[in-house]
Amino acid sequence: MRPVRLLAIAPRPFEDELLSCWHWRVASHYSSSPRQIENWICAAPGGSNPHLLSQNIPTEQSATRLWALASRLQQVDLDRLSLQATGRSRASFVSDPRHRGVCPACLDEDAEEGSDHYFRRSWACVEVVVCPRHEIGLEINCGGCFRSGLFQFRSTPTGVARLFCRDCDAVVSARRFQRRNQVDLLQIASLMREAIGKGGSEFERIETASRFLWSPRPEGMQYIVSLGLPLPYGQRPLVTAVTSPLTSLPPAWRAVTIAAIADLLFGVASKAAPLSPSVREAFRQFERGTAPEYHRASLPPRAASVIKLRAETEYRQLARGIIGSQDWKALPSKEGRARNRAIGKLMHRALNNG
Repeated sequence: MRPVRLLAIAPRPFEDELLSCWHWRVASHYSSSPRQIENWICAAPGGSNPHLLSQNIPTEQSATRLWALASRLQQVDLDRLSLQATGRSRASFVSDPRHRGVCPACLDEDAEEGSDHYFRRSWACVEVVVCPRHEIGLEINCGGCFRSGLFQFRSTPTGVARLFCRDCDAVVSARRFQRRNQVDLLQIASLMREAIGKGGSEFERIETASRFLWSPRPEGMQYIVSLGLPLPYGQRPLVTAVTSPLTSLPPAWRAVTIAAIADLLFGVASKAAPLSPSVREAFRQFERGTAPEYHRASLPPRAASVIKLRAETEYRQLARGIIGSQDWKALPSKEGRARNRAIGKLMHRALNNG
């Protein structure tokens, strides 16, 4: 029997921690990645389960068992960190780790207690867009440089793990600016959590409503952006109604989507823009599968414009004329856009008068 490789440092998992978070906390003490640590534990290059870190639902119990043995834990201690232990459908969790937000106020509390930062398991649920403890929205953007992306676990000189911004190297914290209270979204999240927990037809209707809201209207724009709701800043996510949109949306866009779903299914209307009867009727048709298919009318073919090129000698003569003009000699006094506009005018005048 092959002897088990033991990790010198392996922090204990928190009660409500996400499995992949614990892996990253362990790896941070070795300035490594969970994949490299797992390869070392298993003594096999290439790893054993490509979905272990991204989905938090291990399909190979042998890998989890080896992690537990190497960390001097019972396997049950790690099994309870899996999303599978929640009893919810995989479609009820955010699939892309970049879109699972964190509560910076919770992380500050971790630091005040002298413990590691860690990712709460509930933050991976599609309906959780606000921290129920601090009533502020989950964030995927750095509070310092405002760039988005995965935060990075690093071990500090004091031996604790902290989440850092990959771009500006700042520790994730809520102390940089005041957050807006979002109590109204907590009620909506509670309704969604209850419906998702029931599963079956309740959850199917939520998925159907999300696909409807991200389906295109006759003019091509999705319903979600035409309801008059306050939309997040930045570019609209590239989400289609083919898959479950809630699993692939960042927190701010999930918040807008679940607010509209709560209005459609539970009658919890948004104060900003309650849904119109026409939208509700369109959703009923979408649910019945009788929504008409819209096809954009093809535009009539346009005649290709013919560019009349001049002889190269003529262009050279025009250029000499521009360089020899008084306006060209006055260009050094101009800068930036003013200089570019002046050059454009000289070229336009030469081509039209030539």
